[in-house]
Amino acid sequence: MPKESLQINLAGIKLSKKSATPLYTQLYEQFREMILSNRLRPGDRLPASRNLAKELGVSRVIISQGYEQLMMEGYLIGKTGSGTFVNDTLPDNLLNAKKIDSVKSKIDSSKNLISTNKNIPLLFDASGLSAFQIGTPSLDFFPYKAWNNVGVKILKELKGFDLGYGDTLGYLPLRNAIASYLRVSRAVSCEAEQVIVVTGSQLGLNLIVECLLQKGDKVWMEDPGYHGAVAAFSNAGTTICPVPVEEDGLNIKHAIRKFSDARLAYVTPSHQFPLGSTLSHAKRLQLLAWAKQNQMWVLEDDYDSEFRYKGNPLASLQGMDTAGVVIYSGTFSKVLFPGLRLAYLVLPSIDMVNKFKQVKLNIDRQSPIMEQLILSRFMEEGYFLRHIRKMRLLYAERQTILIKLMHECLGDYFRLNMAASGMHLICWLSDKINIIKFQQEIKKEKLIVSFVSDFTISNHMPAAIALGYTAFSKYKLKTGVERLVRCVQNSLA
Repeated sequence: MPKESLQINLAGIKLSKKSATPLYTQLYEQFREMILSNRLRPGDRLPASRNLAKELGVSRVIISQGYEQLMMEGYLIGKTGSGTFVNDTLPDNLLNAKKIDSVKSKIDSSKNLISTNKNIPLLFDASGLSAFQIGTPSLDFFPYKAWNNVGVKILKELKGFDLGYGDTLGYLPLRNAIASYLRVSRAVSCEAEQVIVVTGSQLGLNLIVECLLQKGDKVWMEDPGYHGAVAAFSNAGTTICPVPVEEDGLNIKHAIRKFSDARLAYVTPSHQFPLGSTLSHAKRLQLLAWAKQNQMWVLEDDYDSEFRYKGNPLASLQGMDTAGVVIYSGTFSKVLFPGLRLAYLVLPSIDMVNKFKQVKLNIDRQSPIMEQLILSRFMEEGYFLRHIRKMRLLYAERQTILIKLMHECLGDYFRLNMAASGMHLICWLSDKINIIKFQQEIKKEKLIVSFVSDFTISNHMPAAIALGYTAFSKYKLKTGVERLVRCVQNSLA
């Protein structure tokens, strides 16, 4: 018989509405501590969310969010019709959690940058990266166990035909899973037959260039913008047409006035790279209307749209396209891990798919089949969506930590773009800082800081830096800001 639901003593669970830490995070941390200290044992049944919410005087949603976070990380397990229980098999990294938490407490007591913020549960930092590299997901919270379990299943079920040459367009069940995910989460209008799996987003860019553009063709390019796209278009001999970026995205009027005969427009409408602006609805309609009227392709690079922390999710530009002019590009490097080397394109017609397939046969026969088999099953069994939800919570908290650190320690020298989404912050430098000295100090401190000027083509902008936060634990963010403070102190004009 299942164990009786725990009688939680209110002296043991305390939620403070005055704290800067979200209520569900407070609940998560206290239950996690009970599990780590062995107060809650494997198999113990937790109170129903409705009952606990009533006892604590909070919304049931708060309890559900805390439970969901614990389940996503493997501390709890839900059993249909029975309730929520402490997992019999806890995550492997919990074996070292007490030791690491002890180290963390010493670090927190000796470093006073943030005295009360305990949003992030620090288990381990497996990234091996230096703050503040941008565009890198958290590897310390990757679901290694789930990925490994799926991989073991795939190997056991492996058939001879899986080891031969596969479909150049990609493993069909994976293409089905991608199409299903995009229809629901990004409002992309597509079927599996329109999806092409590619070995990295850069290969996708090269395919587009090879199939749709000729030497000398003009391409609208956001300025500042993604340097990988600039490289792909430039290497092919196309003419880059730099278009300034405004608060609501690409300056389309400028683009039409200056480069009316462009063949393709490259845009990052959901979260402009690197500035973080969102292409407004009016500009989306304007861009689509112009592309339709002038037979111009639009390449929508949706590189990190999964990570939106405030407001409703943004629908894709492709979902608004009624003329078949938008090519949609996405990647698994940001949501899972860069070493996977899998990305995808969604093309507007089967004729275009067939054309791309012929070119891809000569460039890249197929993407690695084992990775496709594992990823397909990983998505089908629900791990992918759970991981994204978990990372969305984690990244929102890490962003909050970095914002707080920057305001407290460097508020007089940086102005932050308060982005509602993404994986990095844009910080505009005060004129008190000598930019040359600052760049030299950054190198001395061995920080990986991206300067917005590195992404500009012809647009001259005020000095700004991009600070990535998603790959870094609370401790690494704190020590990174400490080093950044030294850089500023040694480069004041």
